[in-house]
Amino acid sequence: MELIGEDTWNAEVEGSDDYDVEITLKGNKISNYSCNCPYDAGICKHIVAVLFCLKDENKTEEKKKEGNSKIAVFETLLVSLTKTDFQNFIRSHAGVNKEFKAVFELYFAEKDGRIDVEKKYAELVKNVIKKYSNRGFVDYKSSFGLSKELDVISDKGFDYIQKNNFRDAFSLVRAVLKPMMNTIENCDDSSGSLGDSIDYVIKLLENIILDKKVAVNIKEEIFDFLKKELNDKTYFDYGNFGSDMFCLFQNLAVQLNNGPAFIAFIDAHILKLKSEYDSYWKENFQKSKIEFYRQTGKTIEAENLVHQNMDIVDIRMQVLNNAIGIKNYPLAKKIIAEGIKIAKSKTHPGTVEKWEKELLRIAYLEKDLILIRSYSKHFAFNRGFSIEYYQQWKKTFKKGEWKPIIENYISETINKLTVEWNKNKFWKQPYPPLLDSLAPVYIAEKYIDRLLILVQQENNLNSIQQYHEILLKSYPKELLALYLPALETYGTNANERSQYADLVRKMQKVMKDIPDGKDQIVNLAKKLKARFSSTPRRPAMIDELNKIL
Repeated sequence: MELIGEDTWNAEVEGSDDYDVEITLKGNKISNYSCNCPYDAGICKHIVAVLFCLKDENKTEEKKKEGNSKIAVFETLLVSLTKTDFQNFIRSHAGVNKEFKAVFELYFAEKDGRIDVEKKYAELVKNVIKKYSNRGFVDYKSSFGLSKELDVISDKGFDYIQKNNFRDAFSLVRAVLKPMMNTIENCDDSSGSLGDSIDYVIKLLENIILDKKVAVNIKEEIFDFLKKELNDKTYFDYGNFGSDMFCLFQNLAVQLNNGPAFIAFIDAHILKLKSEYDSYWKENFQKSKIEFYRQTGKTIEAENLVHQNMDIVDIRMQVLNNAIGIKNYPLAKKIIAEGIKIAKSKTHPGTVEKWEKELLRIAYLEKDLILIRSYSKHFAFNRGFSIEYYQQWKKTFKKGEWKPIIENYISETINKLTVEWNKNKFWKQPYPPLLDSLAPVYIAEKYIDRLLILVQQENNLNSIQQYHEILLKSYPKELLALYLPALETYGTNANERSQYADLVRKMQKVMKDIPDGKDQIVNLAKKLKARFSSTPRRPAMIDELNKIL
């Protein structure tokens, strides 16, 4: 749309075609208009559309003028005020608004060394939290506003860093971190906004620690601060606050070469961890000690600690990787064997499997075909079917070798499951449960005919649906024959609206995927409708079935 003359606008409007519209305005009145569309009964919809656009543009221009006017008034007022006017205004507001006073003093704190920055920030944060709290609790909705204001305060810390004012940046952290942690215990922070604000403060602390211009005495104060705060379990109960702060603590210990204090801190904490649920932190503290020794060049201490903690999986894995790296495979296998023994004693089957997969890795490195086949086959079927390991197992055989191998596996599986089925003297289904075990193999080998036989044997709606897409392409008629009685049974047993609706959705999918079966599905719907139109009457089912009919 463009202005082509005094008060005259031209626009191109999209419709069933593109139409040219021209409108002339005199003040707020339309003096002339035209459109080349075929409508000839007055003002067409294309002209109306352009008028609405002109109206919106006028509103936007008015708002801009109004905004510019307000800015101009504000700037003029600032320039016209005297120093005394400013001082009187500030005194007046500071006397009734503690938050304003704290913000003002903090903004100009660098101009007066008597201002206690940490105390002022503590007061400011306390007032902000109080503003969003209701009887000491911050609800979900309030947590957003609280987090936003706390982030504005934290931004000031990053400003201090830019000015190399690390002292005040750290004072800010000390003032805000603890109150924020106390608040998150009494806050609905399911949105994670307050947690993000705490992460932001910890990031501020990290930026201070990593800055090379920070004086050693400030880093020592931060080290002592972290040592004290990390004794508070709350940091470890919410998010990753405790872990992140501990990493900073370790970083400072390396920078300050303060090994004794760092190791003493860890040892004291390990002694406190006596619950079986504390094993995670026990292990992490031991790994941190080893890492610290290595970072500070104490190789002997690190290796001694490694050998004392070989029951920790990650530590044993490091030793294993070192052995594999120097191709000492006998040692590597010994390390794994001991790891498996420990895992079994703790009843950790997942860890046992992890070590066994390392044996498979070594088998590949040693090109041990027998072990590669053994372990890849094991992992293909252990704890569910894995197509990845199945393909690894299959690739170890030449094309002509594979068929008798997989046929033998299928026979063994059928025999094993049949024997187990026969042993059940109390309750058992009328056929051995082969589908779950053999279906993945039949699909991988494209034995769809055999899969069909097992699904027919199961004669279960869930099983039919599970293998619907696989059977559909090759056996649509057979699939339909399975669906009809299964859907009828489902419909007969259904007893609530959600089940009736689910039945209809299933029937509609069958009609869509097997068009030749549409009439049979419709007849089934009629049959069910007739059955339940009288006794017992199910009006909700009738409503749903009518969607098909």
